[in-house]
Amino acid sequence: MSQDARVHERFERRLRVRFQHDGVEREGITRNVSLGGMFIVLPGDFPPIGTELKVRVRLPALKDDTELAVTVRWTHADGIGVQFGQLRAREAWALNKLIAEPKS
Repeated sequence: MSQDARVHERFERRLRVRFQHDGVEREGITRNVSLGGMFIVLPGDFPPIGTELKVRVRLPALKDDTELAVTVRWTHADGIGVQFGQLRAREAWALNKLIAEPKS
């Protein structure tokens, strides 16, 4: 298996994401989402690889924002790739609904 092989297929979805890092509130937009994580487009500096964050996001199937534990796994010129930590059943259900929707 090549290093670029992914366990989960990525889906282009745009969601607003917020988190705090070093005491500063940050906001970004997802470029793509999978059941394993997401890529977040961010302006400015990025949290280092290995940083654990709590991101707040509104998954369309849920009424309220949800907080997800993530770890920064890689960076790119315009953002960060994060891997989800342990997902609760309702979060996994909402992510499945999100990626099953036709691209809008």
